[in-house]
Amino acid sequence: MNVLYLINYAGKAGTEKYVENLIRLGKGKIKPFFAYNIEGELSEKMAAAGIPSFQVDMGKTSVFSAAKKLAQYCNENKIDVIHAQYPRENIVALISKRYYSEPKVVLTNHLTLRLSGLSGFIWRRLNKHFSPKNHRIIAVCNEGRDIMIENGVLPERISVIFNGIEPAGVPEKSNAVRKELGLDNNCFVMTILARFAPEKGLGFLVEALAKLKTETEKPFCCLICGDGELFGEISAKISETGLENECRLLGYRKDTREILLNSDAYLCTSSCNEAMSFAILEAMNAGLPLVVTDVGGNRDLAESFIQCGFVTKYGDTEDFASKIKLLMDDVQLREKFSAAASEKIEKHFDLNKLANDVFMAYN
Repeated sequence: MNVLYLINYAGKAGTEKYVENLIRLGKGKIKPFFAYNIEGELSEKMAAAGIPSFQVDMGKTSVFSAAKKLAQYCNENKIDVIHAQYPRENIVALISKRYYSEPKVVLTNHLTLRLSGLSGFIWRRLNKHFSPKNHRIIAVCNEGRDIMIENGVLPERISVIFNGIEPAGVPEKSNAVRKELGLDNNCFVMTILARFAPEKGLGFLVEALAKLKTETEKPFCCLICGDGELFGEISAKISETGLENECRLLGYRKDTREILLNSDAYLCTSSCNEAMSFAILEAMNAGLPLVVTDVGGNRDLAESFIQCGFVTKYGDTEDFASKIKLLMDDVQLREKFSAAASEKIEKHFDLNKLANDVFMAYN
């Protein structure tokens, strides 16, 4: 089966990892192809791996020309399935069937956006027109499915297939990063992997940590890994609140597994647009208890099936800080949640099983 993965921006975030995992695990089951608009880390990886790829302009004014080029490419390569990663790519793929009708179009929606006003009206009309033409639409979390239905997507087309990760088994803790950063073994270390973007709630994170500092005398430090437009603003806020010793901005790191193995807990402070976070899955795979906001798939990860952490309301600094303090003060609770996180990955978020579910959806 020839499967073309279609994405607008071939960068380095969770959606790109989703595509990369499907291509890697599809060996012997599918023959992958790759199409993108804006080049980035993922397009470089695809080229290095020898995956047949082509670049096509999918800007707002180029939808129909992109659809024609996509149809021609699909015809030449006998593509059976186009797997689109976002609504824009999905519309381009569905329009391309006007010119070459053979491929099935599968959409994975990685968004959890509740639309309102004129933009909401337009997208509901588009979804009602286009979603019946999809072979299958994949939601990566339960809230994602509910929001898509609210936004006009045909419910019968939707399957919930969680994101996943390959189970690492019982994690072996490390202290190499602690030594690198000069952190004592008695320091409670938290980590967050996030772009410095408004929806990631890093300003709220700083406020919650400032509240925590007033509630405990125990040493703690939060490692913030990532880059983005708000890096300078968040750095300034950390200085203003006197948290230079309690927060370390590490920038974009590729050794995130090692950082997680040096940590005692994982945090997510997103305010919106958090579907099924790969960063949280990686933290669970490292046996970390969670304190996360109630957005997207965070509740599925922290509390559904098996509890391995706490879910709090975005913006409630007192509750967020209190949940961290619970983990700091209760070693047995940390150990319980740590074991539960590893167990949950194996039972409910095993990437190999979930990838097979996606391949079955193609059929």
